[in-house]
Amino acid sequence: MRQMRNSRLVCVLRSAVLSPEKSRRFRPAPPTDYDAYRVQITAEHIIVDLLTDGCAVFRCLFESAEDY
Repeated sequence: MRQMRNSRLVCVLRSAVLSPEKSRRFRPAPPTDYDAYRVQITAEHIIVDLLTDGCAVFRCLFESAEDY
């Protein structure tokens, strides 16, 4: 995943987290309305924030499989 472009990471987020059948697993649930995404790639994680008015309203943190 670290080699993916930010737009592709957002597609993964949409399919794995934000789709209606998947979003029910999360508490609190991801918001249905937001303005933008912010993607951060660190050595340990990939972080995708959903933003509303420039503030993060939901964060999805992807960890590498070796961390499990």
